Amino acid sequence: MVNMNVALIGAWIAVGLAGVGVALGDMYLARRGIDALGKNPNLSGGIMVFMILGLALVESAAIYGLIIAFQILDGGATLSAVNGIGAGLAIGVPGLAVAIGEGRVIGQAIDSFLRNPETRGKIMTNMILSVALIESIAIYGLIIAFRLLG
Repeated sequence: MVNMNVALIGAWIAVGLAGVGVALGDMYLARRGIDALGKNPNLSGGIMVFMILGLALVESAAIYGLIIAFQILDGGATLSAVNGIGAGLAIGVPGLAVAIGEGRVIGQAIDSFLRNPETRGKIMTNMILSVALIESIAIYGLIIAFRLLG
């Protein structure tokens, strides 16, 4: 069907786009967290919870991209170019957008916690719910990528 070079392009798209999104999302939320620590070091425990949980949640897009990249590479010799590149795009583009969006939501949650620490539980609940809903877009892309790969 297609040579391994096309499979490499599809795998690169999957990991590359999702990875860029994760890097940007992580950068945004880490910057917000570090800024918050500088403004109020007494809240370091709560800020670290938001940061560590946030970084873990944002990383899921890169994991999805990696899974699809391995699937593309495993089917390299028998995979059509359209399906390989399509699967890479199906997870790479949503992974890019989702990771950036999640990083921004979590960064805003850190800012909100800094302004009003007494509402930590409500902020955390809303943050997790928001991230879960945003994450659904990446999951849709993951499903489409798996369908394209057979």
